[in-house]
Amino acid sequence: MSDSVADDEKSYPLHDHHLQYIADLRVSEQIFATRFVQSCSTSGCSARCCREGVLVDIAHRDRVLAEASLIIQHMEPQQEHDPSRWFEPHDEPDLDYPSGRAVNTNIVNGTCVFLDSRRLCVLHSAEAASPGLKPFYCRAYPVAIDHGCVTLDVDWCPEDTQCCQPVDSGEQSALDVYEPELAHLLGDSGVRELRRVAEIRRQQPPAPDLPAPTPYARDRREG
Repeated sequence: MSDSVADDEKSYPLHDHHLQYIADLRVSEQIFATRFVQSCSTSGCSARCCREGVLVDIAHRDRVLAEASLIIQHMEPQQEHDPSRWFEPHDEPDLDYPSGRAVNTNIVNGTCVFLDSRRLCVLHSAEAASPGLKPFYCRAYPVAIDHGCVTLDVDWCPEDTQCCQPVDSGEQSALDVYEPELAHLLGDSGVRELRRVAEIRRQQPPAPDLPAPTPYARDRREG
């Protein structure tokens, strides 16, 4: 497994986005070349991508802990109600996050501590009272940033073609399927820039066959 986006994978610089903490943001060729079935939609998510927990910026962790009483209201009785057990004790350096450090959510009953028995995220449910409570990269999934490069994290659900698993010769691109997630990640101006890059690509001679998507760098990450 690679530690990052493959060194020989083509990427393009991005300038019109709102992630100012990443100085040299790029977008991977995978965003343009990976294909999906016509019916693919994140509304068909099975939450299998959350089974290893998710990485959260440490500042967002602190927000979640500060709003623990609200979050507990949305939890089922069998979920972990002790906020001190919601996150792993140690954070780690990660420059893809605004604080430069990230921490993993704990795993309870084989999945992220914030998923209920219906595989729904209680942070998402609590957003009605506290907008933005769902972690940034969770909302962007399966679009991700890996070492400063916008890419796809599509290797966790190999059978879920209805949600985020690529297929050969699919009818849709990531720009078709994940525009809301890309807009969340980069802003509307970032999506417009992606479409400009896509148009430039279409005008270029055909490239050699693209290798399979590089496995995402982190064993545990936001999903």
